[in-house]
Amino acid sequence: MSKPISLESPSALRKPMRRGYGWLALAACALFLLGCTAAAHLHQKDAPAPVSRPAYAFEQLIPEGAGKPSAVTIAHAGEAFTLLRGEDGVRLEGEDAALDSHAAGELLACGESILARRRLEGSPEAYGVTAQSLSASFRYDDHSTLTLRLGEAVPTGEGWYAAVDGMDGVYIVNNALARALSASRLSLYALPDLSARFTAQTLKSAAIEQPEKPVITIARALQANPFNTMVELTSPIHYPANSERAAEVYLALEKLQPASLVAPEGEIADVLATITLQDQSTTTLTIGYTEDGYVMQLDGDRAVYAIAPDALAFLDSLTVPWLAEQLPGLVMLSQVASIDVRAENQTRHFDVDQPAKAYEADGTAIDEADFLPVYQQMIGLLIERYVPNAQPAGDARLELNYTFTDGKRWSLVIAPYDEQFDLIVRGDCACFLISRSRTDELIRALFAL
Repeated sequence: MSKPISLESPSALRKPMRRGYGWLALAACALFLLGCTAAAHLHQKDAPAPVSRPAYAFEQLIPEGAGKPSAVTIAHAGEAFTLLRGEDGVRLEGEDAALDSHAAGELLACGESILARRRLEGSPEAYGVTAQSLSASFRYDDHSTLTLRLGEAVPTGEGWYAAVDGMDGVYIVNNALARALSASRLSLYALPDLSARFTAQTLKSAAIEQPEKPVITIARALQANPFNTMVELTSPIHYPANSERAAEVYLALEKLQPASLVAPEGEIADVLATITLQDQSTTTLTIGYTEDGYVMQLDGDRAVYAIAPDALAFLDSLTVPWLAEQLPGLVMLSQVASIDVRAENQTRHFDVDQPAKAYEADGTAIDEADFLPVYQQMIGLLIERYVPNAQPAGDARLELNYTFTDGKRWSLVIAPYDEQFDLIVRGDCACFLISRSRTDELIRALFAL
């Protein structure tokens, strides 16, 4: 019978090892470890080596100690211009034209630091650097020079190929440098700021002349104001202007700003409009069309500027009927002291005290509820047609003579025109028509009070 094994004594599970077997086990373990090490070494030897990316070593192409660039000459597509740095700023050689200080200064400053990402071997022509390439020749304070020539754009987008006269190889320069050096001569000129000359809020008058059309002038009524309106048509007729539409024109004129310089000198053959603006000073805009689109010249200057096409949209609707105030007899009741009415052989006299709500017709008091609708009918006559040429006025069918609280007087006359229309005569203007039936209705209402 076998002896039971005690779980409390681990030593009871051990079997005696024959002498000499322990050393064999140790040797087998050692051989296994050596095999693993050798296999790992062989695996590393067969594996491909990691790819190393080329490290960019930026190189400064400007000679050390050259100082700041005092001039740069840009040559491209058969044209060239030179920027000079002087005590008064940057200017174009041979010109006194005002320049955009930021644009011109940025172009000249390109020569202060030209960093190349890396240098490539090979012929410059293989990278697009040819005799026709854009070249930038910088001159420095120490009288040294450096000429950089741009080639093609790097396909990866990291920059542009460029070569330096007198230096071997081709360099990759930044995109920002290439963009700055590609600035055209026209982009360097300063654009005039017309907002310093006039604004929609301060503009006093605008005279707009278009080919084969009469000159249309609208002006703020700042002094003599016979029509009691804020804006008046002063040509081709003297008549109240619709304030909202006049404001549209003023705002459109404010948007006529130069967008870019088309040519330092030139002429506009196809003139669309000549606009004379009166503010603190007088400004004349000549608007036209060329192969470059819509353009403008200022005050007879030969410089031609591009403008946005939509800035001229207001010219399409600019007509006398569109601008004319559509209420020919519009007078605020609070300003009226009395009204004398004459129609054929009849007359009426109305006394008005609007603050006290007191109204009389030929000395007899009339109720406000009866008077106000008729007064609205008087001032609410609408223009129905426009006659470009002033018409001779015959005997009046209806005459309204207003006396204002300040003592001034104003008259509106409605005279016969034809069987369908009557002619509205307001001051020196006799160019608008109203239906004869409307005149008849007003006459009946006035004399029925």
